[in-house]
Amino acid sequence: MADYKIKVNKKHGGKEFKSAFRFIGKVSEISKKDQETDSWVKQPIYQQTTTKTNKQRRVLQFEIETALSNRLRVELSGMEQQWAYPYSSTHKKPHKVAWADRNNKEAFPDNTYHPIEVDWDKTERLGELIKVDEWYEVRGQYQFDVFTPDSGEEKVYLKRIINSVRPIKDGLIVNDDGTTQTVKHSGEEFDYITDFNDENFREVNYFTMQLGIRSTYQEEGGDTKINGLFLDYGKERSEPKDVELICYQTEAAEGKISMADAFASLNTYDFIEATGQDNNRATFAYVDVVEELASDDPFSSVDSTQKVTRKERVTNGDKKGLEVTSYVQGSLMRELLTEEEVKKSAVLTNENPFGGSVASDDPFNQTANPSDDPFTANSDDPFA
Repeated sequence: MADYKIKVNKKHGGKEFKSAFRFIGKVSEISKKDQETDSWVKQPIYQQTTTKTNKQRRVLQFEIETALSNRLRVELSGMEQQWAYPYSSTHKKPHKVAWADRNNKEAFPDNTYHPIEVDWDKTERLGELIKVDEWYEVRGQYQFDVFTPDSGEEKVYLKRIINSVRPIKDGLIVNDDGTTQTVKHSGEEFDYITDFNDENFREVNYFTMQLGIRSTYQEEGGDTKINGLFLDYGKERSEPKDVELICYQTEAAEGKISMADAFASLNTYDFIEATGQDNNRATFAYVDVVEELASDDPFSSVDSTQKVTRKERVTNGDKKGLEVTSYVQGSLMRELLTEEEVKKSAVLTNENPFGGSVASDDPFNQTANPSDDPFTANSDDPFA
C-alpha cells in the first residue's frame, strides 16, 4: 500500500486536512423562517442577491434527501473577483488574468492553460440544472463556520459545500458530456432506484474526513463520541477547527472488537481518516393500530386469530450528525499532532512523517473486515 499522505501548505508548512462527501437523493427547497410572520417560507434553489456592501452574490442552496426523511442541506455561493487563475498541468502552475478574461483563452500564456470554473459561474450553471423533486448525485466538501448564539458560547457547525452535481436518469448518472454510467457504491455497480419505499432501495450517503483527536468518550451503551480536530487552510498557519462525530456500538465478530471500541482507544493528538454517513434523519418504528369497537358490536367478539392487525409507521426519535462506520487503512497515526499545531502556529517541514507502522496489538488491527471500507474499492474515487 502506498504511503498515506497529508497535504502540507507550501508557504507556511502547516498540515491541511481534507474532507469529502457524496450523496444521491431527491432535491427539495430549503425553508427559512420569516421573522415578521413567524411562518416558514420556501427559498429559491438559485438566486442572485445584493450584499450589505452593495456587491452581487450568487447563492445555490437546497436539501437532498438521501433516504426517507434524511434531508441534508448543501450549498454554494460565489462573488465576482478582481482576478482569475487558469491552470497549466504542463507547467504545474496557475496564471493570473483579469476577471473578465477568465474564460478567454487568448489571454492565457499558451494553450496548455485551461480555465477553472469559478464559484460565481458554477452557481449559475447548476442553478439552471437543478429542479425540485428530481434526483441527483452531489459531491463536495465540508466547511467549518463559527457563530455565537444568545448563550454567548461559541459554536462550530458544518456547511456542506457543493463541488459537482450530476442528474440521475433511469437509474444512471448523467455526466456533463451527456454520457451515462452506473452508480458505484461500496465496490459494487448497480442501477439506482429512485423510490425510498422500494424494498431494493439502497442509500448512497458517504463522507470521509481526516481528523486529529482532542478526546473520545464512550457512553454506557458503548457508543463513542469523538471530539475531533480539523486542520483547515489559513494564510499564516493551518487553522484548527473543532468537529464532533459519533461511532455507534455494534456487535463485533468473534475474536474482533467493534469500531466504537477501537475509536474509544484514540488519544489526544492521534490522527485518523474516518468514513461514514451524514445524518439528519427521523427514526421510525411500526406499532399496531388499536381497533376501537363498542362492546355490543358483533365484531368485538370475533376471535383475534381471525383478525388482521394493521401497523402504522410512527416517528420515535432522530439521528443527527456525522456517524463514523469505518476508517481508511493506513491512516492511523498515533501522536501525529503536537500541542503547538493545535494551539498556535507551528513550523513544519515537507518531510514525510508517516513511515511508522501500526503495532499488531493496536485495536484498529482487530476491527471487522476492513474490505468493507468503500475507500479501498477505487483509488481514484474514494466513493466507488
